[in-house]
Amino acid sequence: MANSTGKAPPDERRKGLAFLDELRQFHHSRGSPFKKIPAVGGKELDLHGLYTRVTTLGGFAKVSEKNQWGEIVEEFNFPRSCSNAAFALKQYYLRYLEKYEKVHHFGEDDDEVPPGNPKPQLPIGAIPSSYNYQQHSVSGRDTAT
Repeated sequence: MANSTGKAPPDERRKGLAFLDELRQFHHSRGSPFKKIPAVGGKELDLHGLYTRVTTLGGFAKVSEKNQWGEIVEEFNFPRSCSNAAFALKQYYLRYLEKYEKVHHFGEDDDEVPPGNPKPQLPIGAIPSSYNYQQHSVSGRDTAT
């Protein structure tokens, strides 16, 4: 995060740039590349700082469960006029960092559907959106001999 002058120390800036490169490669490999860093309150969002802070608190699910997004906003020194900053941080985290967190922080398998196989399978026990009524039609005659 930034110091009192508003600029990150050189070492932190290098880590942040390396993180962004890795994050961009992650998104590119998933077919969801991003070119522009999101902004909140007219200020470019420090995605590395956001990721570090959220994972320190236990990850996206825990921060959301404990509703700690407001606390995180205070650490970023956004203008007071930016009343939706907590909501914006949560949405940007979901868009840019949540899948990355699952794979790189928690070591979960990347369950994203690979490009070229767009048809997801229904989970076991899921109700299909269509039903074949013909499968229950029984003819009036006995076919057993």
